[in-house]
Amino acid sequence: MRRRRRKAYQHKWFPTLRGMCGRVIVEDYVGPTLTQLSQVPWIVRADYARQLLEMAQDFSDAEFRLYLTDVSLDNFAVSHHGEVKVIDAENIVLVDPSIHGLDPAEHVNDGFGCRDCLSFSYEDLCGHTSSDHNFFAVCKGMLSSSAFSQDLPEGLLHSPPSWVTKEHPLLLSLVEDCASHSFSDFTSHSLPMRRKAAAALHEHLLTVLPKRGNSS
Repeated sequence: MRRRRRKAYQHKWFPTLRGMCGRVIVEDYVGPTLTQLSQVPWIVRADYARQLLEMAQDFSDAEFRLYLTDVSLDNFAVSHHGEVKVIDAENIVLVDPSIHGLDPAEHVNDGFGCRDCLSFSYEDLCGHTSSDHNFFAVCKGMLSSSAFSQDLPEGLLHSPPSWVTKEHPLLLSLVEDCASHSFSDFTSHSLPMRRKAAAALHEHLLTVLPKRGNSS
């Protein structure tokens, strides 16, 4: 079991693990954090957003579910190849969905109890075989116009160029749909659509990115 859990962290979204002893681990240095890169051209930040959504998908569907519970932009860094990595995995929740007795219905994080922070229930995350929590964490915590970060409260996708809003008028609304919670204008009935909104947002970003290359 320990080997399987260790394997869960040997993933492309983490720095390469070089060794460990007790509570000490040695990993590759990745590069600057998303906080440090928060003002790079929009098209570059859009690619970071694409990767974060893919990370949320991969973690949510992995053999061991990995749930992000600390989405500070300082906890994610970008390599010189432009690859986003988790550099602080201390607060990730790991769930084995094969455990007998878990609720097979997907858990929906409705953002209960907190408007400006990432709220979640360990009991809910660990009691279900799946959850949309990672999509909520990424969209609400880092991408939306009311993100949790004090360094970037307007979100990683702030200030899109005019051609983006003209050619993709739904893009930013999809961010907010993915980020919706019980304090927003969306009802709890619409919350299970978060995965759908995240998938649509990802498709929009894939369409945007190749068209403009490195233009801002």
